Amino acid sequence: MACRCKTEIEEKLLERFKEVSPEAQAHEVELTGYAFILGDQLEYKGCMKIDAIADFPLRKGGLKRKTQQQNMIFTFCPFCGVKYGAEKSAVPVEADEVSA
Repeated sequence: MACRCKTEIEEKLLERFKEVSPEAQAHEVELTGYAFILGDQLEYKGCMKIDAIADFPLRKGGLKRKTQQQNMIFTFCPFCGVKYGAEKSAVPVEADEVSA
């Protein structure tokens, strides 16, 4: 990922959870809504389930309400706005290529 938002937010949420529930043990916090995406490389991106709902016509007449579930993958981090995969778009410059 191009940013550390998920890790940083989970750390802050864990601290707060421990403060609010000191009597509990083995505290854990995980932000859900992230998925591994296979492409040119394995990436970890934010995602959200969406429900697409509409009334579809029936052959015998009338309508039937149907829900189609899909996943929407974020292009940008929902917390800081950094584009996912931005680190791979930067082309490193070799030291011997930079000659004045």
